[in-house]
Amino acid sequence: MRILRGIYEGPGSHGILRVAASMRRVHAVLRAYPSEGGFLALHGAWTHSGEPAPVSLSPIWDRPEESQRPGELARDLSWIARRRPEADALIFARSESALLSGEGAPILAFPENPESDRSPKLVICEWESPNMRELEASDLALMELVRAHTPNQPKSLAPTVNIFGPPIFGPNAAAEVAEVERILGLIGVDVNARVPLGASVDDLSRLTRAWANVVLYREAGESASLYLQDEFGMPRVTTPPVGSVGTGAVVRAVGELCSLDRLQVQRAVWAELARTAKLPWYARLVVPETFRGRRVALFGDFTYTTGLGYTLAREVGFKVAWAGTYLKYLEKDFLFHAATFTDEAFVEDDPQAVAARVEATTPDLLIGTHLEEEIADALGMPFLPLCPPVVEHPFAERPLMGYAGSSIVADAIDGALRAPWELRGEPEPAVSGLSWTDEALEELGEIPAFLRGRARRLAEEHARALNSPEVTPEILEESRS
Repeated sequence: MRILRGIYEGPGSHGILRVAASMRRVHAVLRAYPSEGGFLALHGAWTHSGEPAPVSLSPIWDRPEESQRPGELARDLSWIARRRPEADALIFARSESALLSGEGAPILAFPENPESDRSPKLVICEWESPNMRELEASDLALMELVRAHTPNQPKSLAPTVNIFGPPIFGPNAAAEVAEVERILGLIGVDVNARVPLGASVDDLSRLTRAWANVVLYREAGESASLYLQDEFGMPRVTTPPVGSVGTGAVVRAVGELCSLDRLQVQRAVWAELARTAKLPWYARLVVPETFRGRRVALFGDFTYTTGLGYTLAREVGFKVAWAGTYLKYLEKDFLFHAATFTDEAFVEDDPQAVAARVEATTPDLLIGTHLEEEIADALGMPFLPLCPPVVEHPFAERPLMGYAGSSIVADAIDGALRAPWELRGEPEPAVSGLSWTDEALEELGEIPAFLRGRARRLAEEHARALNSPEVTPEILEESRS
Protein backbone atom coordinates (compact mmCIF):
# COMPACT_ATOMS: atom_id res chain seq x y z
CA MET A 1 0.00 0.00 0.00
CA ARG A 2 1.59 3.31 -1.04
CA ILE A 3 0.82 7.00 -0.86
CA LEU A 4 2.56 8.37 -3.90
CA ARG A 5 2.76 12.02 -3.03
CA GLY A 6 1.96 14.63 -0.44
CA ILE A 7 3.50 16.48 2.46
CA TYR A 8 2.03 17.57 5.77
CA GLU A 9 3.57 21.05 5.86
CA GLY A 10 4.81 23.67 3.46
CA PRO A 11 8.05 25.63 3.79
CA GLY A 12 8.69 27.94 6.70
CA SER A 13 8.12 31.05 4.57
CA HIS A 14 4.50 29.96 4.06
CA GLY A 15 4.01 29.92 7.81
CA ILE A 16 5.16 33.54 8.07
CA LEU A 17 2.92 34.52 5.17
CA ARG A 18 -0.07 32.76 6.77
CA VAL A 19 0.29 34.86 9.90
CA ALA A 20 0.52 38.07 7.89
CA ALA A 21 -2.51 37.09 5.80
CA SER A 22 -4.46 36.37 9.00
CA MET A 23 -4.02 39.89 10.34
CA ARG A 24 -5.11 43.39 9.40
CA ARG A 25 -2.64 46.12 8.46
CA VAL A 26 0.26 43.66 8.40
CA HIS A 27 2.05 43.13 5.09
CA ALA A 28 4.59 40.43 4.26
CA VAL A 29 7.55 40.76 1.92
CA LEU A 30 8.72 37.46 0.44
CA ARG A 31 12.29 37.26 -0.84
CA ALA A 32 12.24 34.45 -3.41
CA TYR A 33 12.62 33.48 -7.04
CA PRO A 34 9.55 34.45 -9.09
CA SER A 35 8.66 30.77 -9.52
CA GLU A 36 8.37 30.41 -5.71
CA GLY A 37 5.53 32.90 -5.35
CA GLY A 38 2.75 30.30 -5.23
CA PHE A 39 1.33 31.53 -1.94
CA LEU A 40 -0.74 34.19 -3.69
CA ALA A 41 -2.61 31.59 -5.74
CA LEU A 42 -3.02 29.42 -2.64
CA HIS A 43 -4.52 32.34 -0.73
CA GLY A 44 -7.06 33.03 -3.47
CA ALA A 45 -8.08 29.39 -3.79
CA TRP A 46 -8.67 28.92 -0.06
CA THR A 47 -10.19 32.20 1.05
CA HIS A 48 -12.79 32.63 -1.76
CA SER A 49 -12.95 36.32 -0.80
CA GLY A 50 -11.40 37.86 -3.89
CA GLU A 51 -9.21 40.07 -1.71
CA PRO A 52 -5.52 40.03 -2.64
CA ALA A 53 -3.11 38.46 -0.22
CA PRO A 54 -1.13 41.04 1.80
CA VAL A 55 2.11 39.75 0.33
CA SER A 56 4.63 41.37 -2.02
CA LEU A 57 7.47 39.59 -3.78
CA SER A 58 11.04 40.87 -3.81
CA PRO A 59 12.34 38.69 -6.64
CA ILE A 60 15.77 37.10 -6.81
CA TRP A 61 17.17 37.29 -10.35
CA ASP A 62 19.95 35.23 -11.85
CA ARG A 63 21.32 38.38 -13.55
CA PRO A 64 20.68 41.37 -11.27
CA GLU A 65 22.84 43.78 -13.32
CA GLU A 66 19.79 45.77 -14.47
CA SER A 67 19.73 48.47 -11.81
CA GLN A 68 16.14 49.57 -12.49
CA ARG A 69 14.76 46.05 -12.31
CA PRO A 70 12.92 44.98 -9.11
CA GLY A 71 15.02 42.71 -6.97
CA GLU A 72 17.34 45.03 -5.05
CA LEU A 73 16.16 44.19 -1.54
CA ALA A 74 16.51 47.49 0.32
CA ARG A 75 14.90 49.41 -2.56
CA ASP A 76 12.03 46.89 -2.78
CA LEU A 77 11.29 47.20 0.93
CA SER A 78 11.23 50.99 0.82
CA TRP A 79 9.02 50.95 -2.27
CA ILE A 80 6.55 48.52 -0.64
CA ALA A 81 6.42 50.63 2.52
CA ARG A 82 5.45 53.66 0.42
CA ARG A 83 2.93 51.73 -1.67
CA ARG A 84 1.24 50.14 1.38
CA PRO A 85 0.40 53.12 3.60
CA GLU A 86 -2.23 51.07 5.43
CA ALA A 87 0.41 48.65 6.76
CA ASP A 88 1.55 49.26 10.33
CA ALA A 89 4.06 46.40 10.13
CA LEU A 90 6.09 44.73 7.40
CA ILE A 91 7.27 41.20 8.15
CA PHE A 92 10.14 39.83 6.09
CA ALA A 93 10.23 36.20 4.92
CA ARG A 94 12.70 34.26 2.79
CA SER A 95 12.16 31.18 0.67
CA GLU A 96 14.44 28.16 1.02
CA SER A 97 16.37 29.30 -2.06
CA ALA A 98 16.90 32.76 -0.57
CA LEU A 99 18.09 31.25 2.69
CA LEU A 100 20.49 28.89 0.94
CA SER A 101 21.93 31.79 -1.05
CA GLY A 102 23.27 33.24 2.19
CA GLU A 103 21.64 36.62 1.70
CA GLY A 104 21.24 38.41 5.01
CA ALA A 105 18.18 40.12 6.43
CA PRO A 106 18.02 43.91 5.97
CA ILE A 107 18.16 46.50 8.73
CA LEU A 108 16.01 49.45 7.70
CA ALA A 109 13.98 52.24 9.25
CA PHE A 110 11.14 53.68 7.22
CA PRO A 111 10.12 57.34 7.23
CA GLU A 112 6.79 58.37 8.69
CA ASN A 113 3.89 57.70 6.35
CA PRO A 114 1.88 60.92 5.76
CA GLU A 115 -1.39 58.98 5.49
CA SER A 116 -1.05 57.08 8.77
CA ASP A 117 1.21 59.54 10.68
CA ARG A 118 3.46 56.72 11.81
CA SER A 119 6.29 54.61 10.47
CA PRO A 120 5.69 50.95 9.65
CA LYS A 121 7.89 48.66 11.68
CA LEU A 122 10.00 46.05 9.87
CA VAL A 123 9.88 42.69 11.65
CA ILE A 124 12.79 40.38 10.86
CA CYS A 125 12.67 36.62 11.48
CA GLU A 126 16.33 35.92 12.16
CA TRP A 127 15.60 32.32 13.19
CA GLU A 128 14.60 31.28 9.64
CA SER A 129 16.37 28.19 8.30
CA PRO A 130 15.88 25.92 5.26
CA ASN A 131 14.84 23.01 7.50
CA MET A 132 12.10 24.86 9.37
CA ARG A 133 8.56 23.88 8.44
CA GLU A 134 5.38 25.89 8.12
CA LEU A 135 3.70 25.65 11.53
CA GLU A 136 6.82 26.24 13.59
CA ALA A 137 7.57 29.31 11.49
CA SER A 138 4.02 30.65 11.90
CA ASP A 139 4.28 30.18 15.66
CA LEU A 140 7.59 32.07 15.85
CA ALA A 141 6.45 34.78 13.42
CA LEU A 142 3.44 35.59 15.60
CA MET A 143 5.75 35.78 18.61
CA GLU A 144 7.98 38.27 16.75
CA LEU A 145 4.99 40.48 15.92
CA VAL A 146 3.78 40.34 19.52
CA ARG A 147 7.22 41.14 20.88
CA ALA A 148 7.60 44.10 18.51
CA HIS A 149 4.22 45.69 19.27
CA THR A 150 3.13 44.73 22.81
CA PRO A 151 3.92 47.13 25.68
CA ASN A 152 2.88 46.68 29.27
CA GLN A 153 -0.67 47.92 29.92
CA PRO A 154 -2.93 48.13 32.99
CA LYS A 155 -5.41 45.27 33.32
CA SER A 156 -8.99 45.77 32.18
CA LEU A 157 -11.49 46.49 34.96
CA ALA A 158 -13.75 43.57 34.00
CA PRO A 159 -12.26 40.11 33.36
CA THR A 160 -11.10 39.62 29.77
CA VAL A 161 -8.94 37.10 27.93
CA ASN A 162 -7.02 36.92 24.68
CA ILE A 163 -7.84 34.04 22.35
CA PHE A 164 -4.95 32.56 20.38
CA GLY A 165 -6.57 30.60 17.59
CA PRO A 166 -5.42 29.10 14.31
CA PRO A 167 -4.18 31.33 11.48
CA ILE A 168 -5.88 31.61 8.11
CA PHE A 169 -6.43 28.31 6.22
CA GLY A 170 -7.07 26.53 9.52
CA PRO A 171 -10.14 24.27 9.23
CA ASN A 172 -13.20 26.08 10.57
CA ALA A 173 -10.88 28.67 12.13
CA ALA A 174 -13.41 31.49 12.51
CA ALA A 175 -16.10 29.10 13.76
CA GLU A 176 -13.76 27.68 16.42
CA VAL A 177 -12.95 31.13 17.79
CA ALA A 178 -16.62 32.18 17.71
CA GLU A 179 -17.75 29.09 19.64
CA VAL A 180 -15.16 29.56 22.38
CA GLU A 181 -16.01 33.27 22.58
CA ARG A 182 -19.71 32.36 22.97
CA ILE A 183 -18.94 29.97 25.83
CA LEU A 184 -16.75 32.47 27.66
CA GLY A 185 -19.55 35.03 27.33
CA LEU A 186 -21.83 32.67 29.28
CA ILE A 187 -19.62 33.08 32.36
CA GLY A 188 -19.20 36.83 31.90
CA VAL A 189 -15.71 36.92 30.38
CA ASP A 190 -15.17 39.19 27.37
CA VAL A 191 -12.52 38.77 24.70
CA ASN A 192 -9.83 41.44 24.70
CA ALA A 193 -8.20 40.35 21.41
CA ARG A 194 -8.33 37.47 18.95
CA VAL A 195 -4.89 36.57 17.63
CA PRO A 196 -3.90 36.17 14.85
CA LEU A 197 -7.20 35.83 12.99
CA GLY A 198 -8.44 39.36 12.24
CA ALA A 199 -6.04 41.05 14.68
CA SER A 200 -4.28 44.34 13.95
CA VAL A 201 -1.18 45.96 15.38
CA ASP A 202 -3.50 47.99 17.63
CA ASP A 203 -4.90 44.73 19.01
CA LEU A 204 -1.37 43.51 19.73
CA SER A 205 -0.62 46.73 21.60
CA ARG A 206 -3.36 45.97 24.14
CA LEU A 207 -2.78 42.25 24.68
CA THR A 208 -1.46 42.81 28.20
CA ARG A 209 -4.79 44.33 29.31
CA ALA A 210 -6.26 40.81 29.42
CA TRP A 211 -6.29 38.75 32.59
CA ALA A 212 -5.20 35.55 30.84
CA ASN A 213 -4.48 33.98 27.45
CA VAL A 214 -6.57 31.10 26.12
CA VAL A 215 -4.48 29.16 23.60
CA LEU A 216 -6.85 27.21 21.37
CA TYR A 217 -4.20 26.20 18.90
CA ARG A 218 -0.73 25.71 20.33
CA GLU A 219 0.77 25.32 16.88
CA ALA A 220 0.18 29.04 16.33
CA GLY A 221 0.14 30.55 19.82
CA GLU A 222 2.69 28.59 21.83
CA SER A 223 5.69 30.94 21.58
CA ALA A 224 3.67 34.18 21.74
CA SER A 225 1.76 33.11 24.85
CA LEU A 226 4.97 31.91 26.51
CA TYR A 227 6.59 35.28 25.77
CA LEU A 228 3.63 37.10 27.36
CA GLN A 229 3.82 34.77 30.35
CA ASP A 230 7.56 35.23 30.87
CA GLU A 231 7.69 38.96 30.10
CA PHE A 232 4.45 40.21 31.67
CA GLY A 233 3.37 37.39 33.99
CA MET A 234 0.22 36.60 31.99
CA PRO A 235 -1.16 33.13 32.81
CA ARG A 236 -2.33 30.91 29.98
CA VAL A 237 -4.80 28.07 29.43
CA THR A 238 -3.58 25.49 26.92
CA THR A 239 -6.07 22.59 27.22
CA PRO A 240 -7.68 21.94 23.81
CA PRO A 241 -11.42 22.72 24.22
CA VAL A 242 -12.41 19.59 22.31
CA GLY A 243 -15.26 17.48 23.65
CA SER A 244 -17.28 18.20 26.76
CA VAL A 245 -14.50 17.36 29.21
CA GLY A 246 -11.88 19.49 27.47
CA THR A 247 -14.25 22.41 27.05
CA GLY A 248 -15.33 22.23 30.67
CA ALA A 249 -11.70 22.21 31.79
CA VAL A 250 -11.03 25.40 29.82
CA VAL A 251 -14.13 27.15 31.20
CA ARG A 252 -13.25 26.25 34.78
CA ALA A 253 -9.61 27.30 34.35
CA VAL A 254 -10.66 30.68 32.94
CA GLY A 255 -13.15 31.13 35.75
CA GLU A 256 -10.47 30.48 38.33
CA LEU A 257 -7.96 32.86 36.69
CA CYS A 258 -10.62 35.56 36.48
CA SER A 259 -11.73 35.03 40.12
CA LEU A 260 -15.30 34.15 39.14
CA ASP A 261 -17.80 32.48 41.41
CA ARG A 262 -17.24 28.72 41.04
CA LEU A 263 -20.92 27.90 41.40
CA GLN A 264 -21.82 30.37 38.65
CA VAL A 265 -19.27 28.76 36.32
CA GLN A 266 -20.53 25.27 37.19
CA ARG A 267 -24.12 26.27 36.41
CA ALA A 268 -23.05 27.50 32.99
CA VAL A 269 -21.26 24.21 32.32
CA TRP A 270 -24.29 22.15 33.40
CA ALA A 271 -26.61 24.23 31.24
CA GLU A 272 -24.46 23.68 28.15
CA LEU A 273 -24.18 19.95 28.85
CA ALA A 274 -27.98 19.74 28.97
CA ARG A 275 -28.74 22.07 26.07
CA THR A 276 -25.87 22.09 23.55
CA ALA A 277 -23.38 19.25 24.03
CA LYS A 278 -24.65 16.01 22.50
CA LEU A 279 -21.51 13.86 22.63
CA PRO A 280 -22.06 12.67 26.23
CA TRP A 281 -25.65 11.74 25.38
CA TYR A 282 -24.58 9.93 22.23
CA ALA A 283 -21.94 7.93 24.11
CA ARG A 284 -24.53 6.84 26.70
CA LEU A 285 -27.54 6.16 24.49
CA VAL A 286 -25.86 4.21 21.73
CA VAL A 287 -25.64 0.45 22.21
CA PRO A 288 -22.52 -0.19 24.39
CA GLU A 289 -21.11 -2.81 22.01
CA THR A 290 -20.76 -0.12 19.35
CA PHE A 291 -17.57 1.14 21.02
CA ARG A 292 -16.48 -1.73 23.23
CA GLY A 293 -13.22 -3.17 21.96
CA ARG A 294 -13.20 -1.00 18.85
CA ARG A 295 -9.88 0.66 18.11
CA VAL A 296 -9.35 4.13 16.72
CA ALA A 297 -6.10 5.59 15.37
CA LEU A 298 -5.34 9.31 15.09
CA PHE A 299 -2.75 11.23 13.14
CA GLY A 300 -2.41 14.95 12.48
CA ASP A 301 -1.37 18.17 14.18
CA PHE A 302 -0.99 18.66 17.94
CA THR A 303 -4.26 20.28 19.02
CA TYR A 304 -6.89 18.19 17.28
CA THR A 305 -5.02 14.90 17.65
CA THR A 306 -4.60 15.24 21.42
CA GLY A 307 -8.03 16.82 21.95
CA LEU A 308 -9.90 14.20 19.93
CA GLY A 309 -7.79 11.38 21.34
CA TYR A 310 -8.66 12.24 24.93
CA THR A 311 -12.31 12.76 24.02
CA LEU A 312 -12.70 9.45 22.19
CA ALA A 313 -10.92 7.50 24.91
CA ARG A 314 -12.44 9.12 28.02
CA GLU A 315 -15.86 10.29 26.86
CA VAL A 316 -16.85 7.82 24.15
CA GLY A 317 -15.07 4.65 25.20
CA PHE A 318 -12.88 3.82 22.21
CA LYS A 319 -9.52 2.18 22.63
CA VAL A 320 -6.95 4.47 21.01
CA ALA A 321 -4.56 2.08 19.26
CA TRP A 322 -2.08 4.86 18.54
CA ALA A 323 -1.78 8.59 18.03
CA GLY A 324 0.82 10.44 16.01
CA THR A 325 1.81 13.89 14.83
CA TYR A 326 4.10 15.30 12.16
CA LEU A 327 5.14 18.27 14.33
CA LYS A 328 8.62 17.37 15.47
CA TYR A 329 9.19 20.67 17.25
CA LEU A 330 6.33 19.80 19.65
CA GLU A 331 7.43 16.19 20.10
CA LYS A 332 8.07 16.28 23.84
CA ASP A 333 4.73 17.90 24.68
CA PHE A 334 2.83 15.66 22.28
CA LEU A 335 4.22 12.44 23.72
CA PHE A 336 3.43 13.66 27.23
CA HIS A 337 -0.21 14.51 26.45
CA ALA A 338 -0.88 11.54 24.18
CA ALA A 339 0.28 9.19 26.93
CA THR A 340 -2.90 10.09 28.86
CA PHE A 341 -5.06 8.18 26.36
CA THR A 342 -2.85 5.73 24.45
CA ASP A 343 0.12 3.47 25.06
CA GLU A 344 1.56 4.14 21.61
CA ALA A 345 2.36 7.71 20.59
CA PHE A 346 4.88 8.75 17.96
CA VAL A 347 6.14 11.60 15.79
CA GLU A 348 6.54 11.04 12.05
CA ASP A 349 6.52 13.39 9.05
CA ASP A 350 6.75 10.75 6.30
CA PRO A 351 3.28 9.87 4.90
CA GLN A 352 4.65 6.53 3.68
CA ALA A 353 5.61 5.51 7.22
CA VAL A 354 2.21 6.58 8.56
CA ALA A 355 0.47 4.57 5.82
CA ALA A 356 2.53 1.51 6.74
CA ARG A 357 1.50 1.85 10.38
CA VAL A 358 -2.16 2.12 9.41
CA GLU A 359 -1.89 -0.99 7.26
CA ALA A 360 -0.16 -2.94 10.02
CA THR A 361 -2.71 -1.91 12.67
CA THR A 362 -5.98 -1.88 10.65
CA PRO A 363 -7.97 0.14 13.22
CA ASP A 364 -11.77 0.18 13.23
CA LEU A 365 -11.76 3.96 12.70
CA LEU A 366 -9.02 6.20 11.35
CA ILE A 367 -9.00 9.94 12.05
CA GLY A 368 -6.34 11.90 10.23
CA THR A 369 -5.36 14.35 7.53
CA HIS A 370 -6.37 14.22 3.88
CA LEU A 371 -3.19 12.21 3.19
CA GLU A 372 -4.49 9.25 5.22
CA GLU A 373 -7.76 9.11 3.28
CA GLU A 374 -6.17 7.16 0.42
CA ILE A 375 -4.94 4.37 2.67
CA ALA A 376 -8.30 4.22 4.50
CA ASP A 377 -10.17 3.89 1.20
CA ALA A 378 -7.83 1.14 0.04
CA LEU A 379 -8.32 -0.83 3.26
CA GLY A 380 -12.07 -0.18 3.39
CA MET A 381 -12.00 1.33 6.88
CA PRO A 382 -14.09 4.24 8.21
CA PHE A 383 -12.20 7.52 7.98
CA LEU A 384 -12.72 11.06 9.28
CA PRO A 385 -10.50 13.90 7.95
CA LEU A 386 -10.65 15.97 11.15
CA CYS A 387 -6.97 16.75 11.72
CA PRO A 388 -5.12 19.45 9.76
CA PRO A 389 -4.00 19.62 7.06
CA VAL A 390 -7.28 19.04 5.28
CA VAL A 391 -8.05 20.09 1.73
CA GLU A 392 -11.82 20.51 1.97
CA HIS A 393 -12.89 23.81 3.48
CA PRO A 394 -16.67 24.22 3.56
CA PHE A 395 -18.28 27.59 2.87
CA ALA A 396 -20.32 27.19 6.08
CA GLU A 397 -17.82 26.53 8.86
CA ARG A 398 -18.69 24.19 11.74
CA PRO A 399 -16.52 24.09 14.87
CA LEU A 400 -15.08 20.93 16.36
CA MET A 401 -14.23 22.82 19.55
CA GLY A 402 -16.58 23.78 22.35
CA TYR A 403 -19.91 22.30 23.33
CA ALA A 404 -21.40 22.82 19.86
CA GLY A 405 -18.34 21.08 18.45
CA SER A 406 -18.94 18.02 20.62
CA SER A 407 -22.27 17.47 18.86
CA ILE A 408 -20.56 17.71 15.47
CA VAL A 409 -17.99 15.14 16.62
CA ALA A 410 -20.83 12.82 17.69
CA ASP A 411 -22.50 13.11 14.28
CA ALA A 412 -19.19 12.52 12.48
CA ILE A 413 -18.38 9.39 14.49
CA ASP A 414 -21.87 7.97 14.10
CA GLY A 415 -21.82 8.56 10.36
CA ALA A 416 -18.34 7.07 9.91
CA LEU A 417 -19.13 3.90 11.85
CA ARG A 418 -22.48 3.44 10.10
CA ALA A 419 -21.25 4.15 6.58
CA PRO A 420 -19.69 0.76 5.77
CA TRP A 421 -22.99 -1.05 6.39
CA GLU A 422 -25.01 1.50 4.45
CA LEU A 423 -22.62 1.28 1.48
CA ARG A 424 -23.07 -2.48 1.39
CA GLY A 425 -26.82 -2.16 1.51
CA GLU A 426 -26.95 -4.38 4.59
CA PRO A 427 -28.49 -3.80 8.02
CA GLU A 428 -26.13 -3.40 10.92
CA PRO A 429 -25.63 -6.74 12.64
CA ALA A 430 -27.69 -7.40 15.73
CA VAL A 431 -25.38 -7.59 18.71
CA SER A 432 -27.39 -10.19 20.58
CA GLY A 433 -27.61 -12.60 17.66
CA LEU A 434 -31.38 -12.22 17.30
CA SER A 435 -32.61 -11.97 13.74
CA TRP A 436 -34.81 -9.17 12.50
CA THR A 437 -37.62 -9.39 10.00
CA ASP A 438 -37.35 -7.23 6.91
CA GLU A 439 -40.30 -5.15 8.05
CA ALA A 440 -38.72 -4.54 11.45
CA LEU A 441 -35.41 -3.50 9.86
CA GLU A 442 -37.27 -1.08 7.62
CA GLU A 443 -38.95 0.54 10.63
CA LEU A 444 -35.65 0.63 12.50
CA GLY A 445 -34.12 2.55 9.60
CA GLU A 446 -36.75 5.27 10.00
CA ILE A 447 -35.63 5.98 13.59
CA PRO A 448 -33.14 8.89 13.83
CA ALA A 449 -29.54 7.67 13.80
CA PHE A 450 -28.91 9.34 17.15
CA LEU A 451 -31.46 7.00 18.85
CA ARG A 452 -31.23 3.93 16.62
CA GLY A 453 -28.74 2.00 18.77
CA ARG A 454 -30.83 2.41 21.90
CA ALA A 455 -34.01 1.41 20.03
CA ARG A 456 -32.31 -1.76 18.74
CA ARG A 457 -31.13 -2.73 22.21
CA LEU A 458 -34.57 -2.24 23.80
CA ALA A 459 -36.27 -4.20 21.01
CA GLU A 460 -33.93 -7.18 21.39
CA GLU A 461 -34.32 -7.14 25.17
CA HIS A 462 -38.11 -7.16 24.74
CA ALA A 463 -37.91 -10.03 22.21
CA ARG A 464 -35.86 -12.11 24.67
CA ALA A 465 -38.38 -11.40 27.42
CA LEU A 466 -41.13 -12.74 25.11
CA ASN A 467 -38.98 -15.74 24.09
CA SER A 468 -39.29 -14.62 20.48
CA PRO A 469 -36.61 -15.93 18.06
CA GLU A 470 -36.76 -12.70 16.03
CA VAL A 471 -37.62 -9.04 16.29
CA THR A 472 -40.87 -8.14 14.54
CA PRO A 473 -42.40 -4.71 13.88
CA GLU A 474 -44.85 -5.35 16.72
CA ILE A 475 -42.05 -6.10 19.19
CA LEU A 476 -40.15 -3.01 18.05
CA GLU A 477 -43.24 -0.84 18.55
CA GLU A 478 -43.98 -2.35 21.98
CA SER A 479 -40.40 -1.78 23.16
CA ARG A 480 -40.69 1.92 22.37
CA SER A 481 -43.93 2.46 24.28
